[in-house]
Amino acid sequence: MLRIPMIIFMALLIWLSPIEGARTYIVDDSGFANYNTIQEAVVAASNGDTIYIKPGEYNEEVVLNRSLKLMPLTGESGPIILKGDGLETGITITAEGCSLEGLTMQDFAGPAIYVQSSRNIIRKNVFKNANPAILVRGSNGNFIAVNKMMDSQGGVALWENSSDNLVQENEIVGCNVSIVVREAAKNKILSNKISDAFWGIWLENAGANQIDSNDIGSKRYGIWILNSSAVNAAENKVSIENSASVTTNGINLANASETVLQSNEINGGSIGLAISRSKNNRLMDNAIVGSSNAVFMRDTISQEFDNNRINGVEYGLRMENSSGNSVKQNTIDSSTIGIELATSRQNDVAENQLSNITDTAVQIVSSNENTFSGNQISDSFRGVILLESSANRLQANHFLNVEWGLYAEAETKEGFNNSIDESNVVDSAPIVYLFGQFGGQIQDRDIAHLTLAYCENVTVKNTAITSDAMFLFDSKNNRILENNISACFGMRLVQSNENEISGNSLLGNRFNGMFLYGSDLNQIIGNNASHNSQNGISLLSCSQNIIRDNVIDENAATGVWLNLSNDNQIFQNNIRNNPLGLQVMLSTGNRIFHNNFLDNQEHSQDLGGNNIWDDGNVTGGNYWSGHVAKGNPSQGWPRMIKGASTMDQYPFQDEGGWL
Repeated sequence: MLRIPMIIFMALLIWLSPIEGARTYIVDDSGFANYNTIQEAVVAASNGDTIYIKPGEYNEEVVLNRSLKLMPLTGESGPIILKGDGLETGITITAEGCSLEGLTMQDFAGPAIYVQSSRNIIRKNVFKNANPAILVRGSNGNFIAVNKMMDSQGGVALWENSSDNLVQENEIVGCNVSIVVREAAKNKILSNKISDAFWGIWLENAGANQIDSNDIGSKRYGIWILNSSAVNAAENKVSIENSASVTTNGINLANASETVLQSNEINGGSIGLAISRSKNNRLMDNAIVGSSNAVFMRDTISQEFDNNRINGVEYGLRMENSSGNSVKQNTIDSSTIGIELATSRQNDVAENQLSNITDTAVQIVSSNENTFSGNQISDSFRGVILLESSANRLQANHFLNVEWGLYAEAETKEGFNNSIDESNVVDSAPIVYLFGQFGGQIQDRDIAHLTLAYCENVTVKNTAITSDAMFLFDSKNNRILENNISACFGMRLVQSNENEISGNSLLGNRFNGMFLYGSDLNQIIGNNASHNSQNGISLLSCSQNIIRDNVIDENAATGVWLNLSNDNQIFQNNIRNNPLGLQVMLSTGNRIFHNNFLDNQEHSQDLGGNNIWDDGNVTGGNYWSGHVAKGNPSQGWPRMIKGASTMDQYPFQDEGGWL
């Protein structure tokens, strides 16, 4: 009869007796437990024991020199507050394998938790006003997860050879530096939510760390990687405030190498992705929106920038003093400048798509030996501009609905020495770029663009320019005959001499029909330069050109415009229906005669020069509609020239009266 009660008694005895190495202790600040302070319980406990803490406020510094668990007592709901009130450190962990859960730690001058050992678990705690919330130094394999950290100098700091630590799913709000890893490798920072920070995640001298799936909202910097290699940062969301007074960066690599940035989303900031003094990094599948500069590379070597998406920025990709970088299969949409290279060389820019660029899709400044191939540029103002750049190769680039496909300019001959073949097309019409060519002919063709740079004795005849313009740079003795250069940007001659330009149609161009700068001894004969958005024919710093037998009608500003240009002859032209027929400014020695000035709002103006508006009483001057004269040429019926003390002393009474 006593057997069953005895069994029950033995079972209760076993259940009530503590298991060896796993004793429990209860701490209560109200005195209703054996221990009033946490440290008292720690001193009494042994490795593997659990200390339950009842709700209350504990003003103390705790040192865990045994492998213990600190957690709330089951069934208790109030906060457990460790309050510093001037104390330096809340809990210092020197023993391995400790676990801290469910604590609220606040107002410590130093770290709320200072970890000096390995394999500890710190989860579901709350931190306020600490410096930092958690400091891990020289420790490995710690698990820091699902904590909330607020209004502290720092959130989590991993320092000095701390490795294989996992910082995961923490919420960090209003901390100056939310997560910092310094001189510590092979840690994982995963799925943390950071907001209202100045620095989101900061790595310094910290290689082979993994930064994945974090959500970062920062006032200054999202992710900063300095002097570190082999870092992997993937699928992070970084939002940065834009500021007019300070530089703000989404992700910054400085002196970094062998790092992979993949599938990150960056929104805002002065610079979305900044890379400096870095080499051999891979940047792919990232999305950058709303930044002033989406990507800025300075002093970089061998970056792989592939398959990234950039939208709604001022500059898409800027590269300065960088070489050997690969920029491939990226999408840049809705920016002011798409890609800019400055003092950079041997970069490969290929198969990118650039669209809705309000200024220039690709801008190359003082950059040599770069390759641009297979890029698609659409719905943009300018396509590619090369300034003072040489030995660049452009091949198979396609421009669609681009107002101005290509422009090259340089002070030196070498600056024009680029390889640009006819596989580059604008709306299916090829770009023709000739450098240093002697002789040859372009005839009976439709082309989008023509540049002759340092060319001689080339004939261009019966050819239509469908998109850009016809450019002559430092080219001479060429024949430009009977071409249609209309509804584009017209014809431009820069420091080009002794060319014959005759019989061309220059109609309805966006600026001037023909513009000459520093170009002398050209013959401009029998062209039609009409209905252009500025002037029909413009000369700036040009001399000894002959302008005759041209039709110059209904241009938006001036029919013929001369500035700082001397000793030119302008005769036998029909200048009609312009706001100002012919304007001469700061120029001297020009001879203007036998022109028909017809129905212009103001026929002529001569400012600050000494020019001749007739060719004497035998050859005569010009015909001026609305001016009464008797005779071809007339005697005693002079026509005053506005702005000057000179006049046409021998005007004609009849249109074309000299014939």
